[in-house]
Amino acid sequence: MANHAKGRLLFAARDLFPSLGGASLSMAPLLRAFSRVGYAVTSINAGRQGEAEHSVDDEPFPAHVVPDYLSRTAAVMDRDRPDLVITQGWGSTEVLERAFARNLRTCLFVVDLIGYAPQECFEGFCIDHAANLSALKRADMVVANSGYMKRRLHELSGIRAEVVFPVIEEADYLVMPPPDPRLRRFVTLPSGLAHKGVDDFLAQAPRLGRPCLICGPLEPGREARLAACKNVRHVGYVLDMRPVYAYTACLVAASLFEETFGRVIVEANLNGIPVAALDRGACREVVGQAGVLYSSPGEMSEAVRAALGVPPEVCRENARRFASAPQIEKALRLVADLLHGPQTKRTSQ
Repeated sequence: MANHAKGRLLFAARDLFPSLGGASLSMAPLLRAFSRVGYAVTSINAGRQGEAEHSVDDEPFPAHVVPDYLSRTAAVMDRDRPDLVITQGWGSTEVLERAFARNLRTCLFVVDLIGYAPQECFEGFCIDHAANLSALKRADMVVANSGYMKRRLHELSGIRAEVVFPVIEEADYLVMPPPDPRLRRFVTLPSGLAHKGVDDFLAQAPRLGRPCLICGPLEPGREARLAACKNVRHVGYVLDMRPVYAYTACLVAASLFEETFGRVIVEANLNGIPVAALDRGACREVVGQAGVLYSSPGEMSEAVRAALGVPPEVCRENARRFASAPQIEKALRLVADLLHGPQTKRTSQ
């Protein structure tokens, strides 16, 4: 890790490369921005089971995918004494504890509430909420991904988080040129997982009156139900969502847990696509006027029909609220302030 004047940043988390989930898709461009303005950035994340250790060669900073990312993280902390350790998601508490033991400054990006508050659809998971909250409260800075998340973290722990919306690189999701509106026929569910509402979607699909798409993995055991829905097609994991958005008339956000942002809402809105969203978590904050909220699964079909009447320009205007450039600039400013200020717990009351 080079000794750059701006400072040495270590990002360590279970997930980053390949950037598939929303959290890693948001963090990767932030790390590139830190590197671009002169920070010495190093990232370490875990590989998939059985994956050999390797470096990610097409990034402007050293990025290492290793089987035991926690051991490698500790070794880099001891060797390089980074000025700031950044982490997020699963495994972030373990990274923070290693940084605390070495008296290193820390920044935690909180990307969901699963690790911090019980969620009905994750009751079978063994999660130590108390330990995670304890580590969160000791971090030098906590970054929430929405105003809703900031409020919930304050309720749960008393800390006052900063807010940086997820970085959504518009060019990666914007269909160009805009497709013929007559081609946009499908109602799309962006994930086929249970906690993302696939069961409710399959139950309501016959009432939607349109062909439907389900992206991403399909929750095991739903194959027969899917086959019975003659107007639903499962397209699996889609690396580039632009072809899907080109044919989508309405996106459904049906998550059963506390979504703390919901980046697919903004991705759809960028393309003038309205959203029908279950009114939980931050969906009300993110949807704004660019869609319709519904309170129970039985209201989904009515919400889709109403959302289809939202003008495309209203959706695009809503997406502009979450433009990536201002979020990157805010993150840069927050880290600079943290590194140049006294080593105090900025998040406490």
